[in-house]
Amino acid sequence: MRTATNISVSLCEYALINRKVNQLKLYLYLKLNCDGYTAFGESDMVVCSKQLGINIKTVKTSLEWLVKNKWITINSKKKVMHVIGYNNLERKLQVKIKTGVLIDLMTDDDYKNLKALCCAIVVTYYLRRKRYFDRRSERKFGGSITNRNKGACFYPMANSYLAKCLNVSVSTAYRIKQEAEAAGYITTKGNYQYMESINGEKISSVYFDIVRSQSIKEGHIDVYRKGVKYIKLVDADLIKSHITCKRRGY
Repeated sequence: MRTATNISVSLCEYALINRKVNQLKLYLYLKLNCDGYTAFGESDMVVCSKQLGINIKTVKTSLEWLVKNKWITINSKKKVMHVIGYNNLERKLQVKIKTGVLIDLMTDDDYKNLKALCCAIVVTYYLRRKRYFDRRSERKFGGSITNRNKGACFYPMANSYLAKCLNVSVSTAYRIKQEAEAAGYITTKGNYQYMESINGEKISSVYFDIVRSQSIKEGHIDVYRKGVKYIKLVDADLIKSHITCKRRGY
């Protein structure tokens, strides 16, 4: 029985956006536990249910969905199911991202944490892509590498940026990032600097209400926070991923 597989970023993204994580769990389970073909009877469903952390009913409805959408095909003569490969599945879904992540689904907890892992994979991919394009842009215009002083492991990415990449709401993008962090796949930390006057002096928190109201009045995003002594200018959270992406082989 295999446990490791190189899953594509696109497949994780599809499962998250379309709320098909249980279907993806079952697809991966079947893919790893057979050589393309399986009988998968009632007794197999019981074992599968325990390992995936979902009830039998969910296993059955997920299997029905996989068959209906042809992630799995049925050979009625041999009475077996055929689990289609990644290449055929990605062509069916018309995905374009060729990047994947090597994952190991060895234990029950690995399957139970699959949603959080998918969240981390898409966050990692778009964080890496943002850093790549930011640096290309900076080299093109002769600028310095953004946030170099923040440390090589961390890089800023706003929830709104992730939301745009995934075509979801900002609140959904935030939940995706939060779930990935709760499972320990990524680490985030605040990213701010103190607001300074033209003389380079930190501006006291006494003036916070004035600064904030003026900013909102001018149509700017509310990025000011009241510190203990000084006003803070908040930027996108810094993110550090503990996942490695790699191009999938075909």
